[in-house]
Amino acid sequence: MKNNKTKIRLVMQKCVWSLSALGVIIGIAIATLAISPANAQDTQNLQFDVFIDATTIHFGGPPGPNPGTTFIVTGFIYPGGTLAGNPQVAPPNPIGEWTCRGTFTRNASEQRPEVFTIQEFYLPDDTTSIATEGIEHGLVGMDHRDMRATIGGTGIYQNVKGQNTEFRIGVNGTGLFNLSFTFSHSLGRR
Repeated sequence: MKNNKTKIRLVMQKCVWSLSALGVIIGIAIATLAISPANAQDTQNLQFDVFIDATTIHFGGPPGPNPGTTFIVTGFIYPGGTLAGNPQVAPPNPIGEWTCRGTFTRNASEQRPEVFTIQEFYLPDDTTSIATEGIEHGLVGMDHRDMRATIGGTGIYQNVKGQNTEFRIGVNGTGLFNLSFTFSHSLGRR
C-alpha cells in the first residue's frame, strides 16, 4: 500500500512538473508572438504640425468660456517640423485641414482651465482622416504636452488605434497656436 501511495505521488509530481513546464513554454510563445517583427511593422509613428486660424473660431453656449461653452475652430496641416520656427502666417501648400470641436469643462478664470476636444485631421479630406479626443489644459506654458487618445480614422487609417501627443510650438499671427502632433499607432487589422 505504501508503494502505491509513493507511485501515485511520483506520478502526480511528474504531472505537476509537466503542466508547469507546458505553462512556461506557452507563456514564452505568447510573449514571442506579441513582440514579433510582424507586429512591430504594424506600429507606425506619424508627425504633423497644425497652424490654427483664430479667425475661424466660433463659440456657442453660455458666455465665458465657462463649463458648457462650446467652440469649433479650423486650421491647416503640414508635415512634421514645418512650423518649428513658429511662423506668423500659414505657409503655402498644406497637406490637409484640421478641425477641433470642444466643450469647456472649467471656468476660464480657474488656475487650469480645461477643454474636452475632438480633433479631426483630414489628410487631405474625409476619405483619409484621423480622429482624436481628450482633455487639453490651458495656461500651462508652451512646453506642456497633452496626451490624447486616437479614436479612429478613415481610408488607410480606418483601423488606427493608439495615442498622440500635442505640443504647443507657439502663438501665430492670428492669435492662436501652432501645434505639433506625434502619433504612435497600431494599425491592427480587423
